[in-house]
Amino acid sequence: MKSIDWKDWEIFCRVVEGGGFTQGAELAEVPKSSASAAVARLEGQLGVRLFERTTRRVRVTQRGQQLYDRVAPLFGELREISAEAASVSEEVSGTIRIATPYEVGSQHLSPTVNRLLKLHPSLRVQLDVSWDQPDLIRHGYDLAFVMTDTGLSDSSFASKRVVLIERAFYAAPSLIRERGLPRTPQDLQGWPTVGNLDDTRWEFLRDGVETFAMDVEPRICTHNAEVRFNAAVDGLGVTRLSPRFVREALVEGKLVRVLPGYASSPLKVYVLMPARKLMPASVRAFLDALEETLGVPETRRPGARVTAATRIEESAEDQNDDDGEPTVITLD
Repeated sequence: MKSIDWKDWEIFCRVVEGGGFTQGAELAEVPKSSASAAVARLEGQLGVRLFERTTRRVRVTQRGQQLYDRVAPLFGELREISAEAASVSEEVSGTIRIATPYEVGSQHLSPTVNRLLKLHPSLRVQLDVSWDQPDLIRHGYDLAFVMTDTGLSDSSFASKRVVLIERAFYAAPSLIRERGLPRTPQDLQGWPTVGNLDDTRWEFLRDGVETFAMDVEPRICTHNAEVRFNAAVDGLGVTRLSPRFVREALVEGKLVRVLPGYASSPLKVYVLMPARKLMPASVRAFLDALEETLGVPETRRPGARVTAATRIEESAEDQNDDDGEPTVITLD
């Protein structure tokens, strides 16, 4: 019997997950030509076609999907076993893969990543920009940050930790000159708005209590905060963003905070990770660095050191509950 090349099977799974050979090769960390050759070898060995190939796309066949559904969980378990074995090592090394929305990555994670790499020279960090909640196991992520206005969709394998990012309302001076200075939230009704893809209703909070809400139909809808920011600076509408994100624009006079006595509902940022019995050393180190840079509050027992990694690891036992009070990142 011909020996089994498990690397070919792993590459096949990555091509399925990536939806094609280009992305699949990146996930498998091999050249595209190697990914194509691996799939061809596997098809020859099995005597079945795994993908339908056209000039425009690659689509997994029914038989290929059946094989993937049986094999992919095995590789996921192997990766978990490998990560658990590596976690017993004192040296923090290897690669930690993180998915994060742009705002969280650019505004909040950079100090954490920089601190982590200075502490652990043998560690590599791959930071991917993603708004949607990814399948951590399928895409091989160690951690994922997800922002939402409401709650987190249920996940059978993810633990979570909540952070709140404050938001306020901003507009260009030119728009205010055109429309007049709003005195109350009601004055903003009828103004053009710029929002994200989920924006249908804006809440106005005073001292943490909602006092008014209005329906919005943004002229520009995007999860990309940079696009919303630029549109607001150009006077295309009122937007709501993190104060940290617009700090320089306020100093330079490009934007003005509208209704400074009011805030909007904060964004909830969840830190997700695959539920493991043993946390990899690299993940533990990242979460500890996150605590140091963001100042995550913690409850300590006398004589005990409770880290962010410890709390998230413990929260894996109760995966659908928010663990304690969230951190409110004050960005003024």
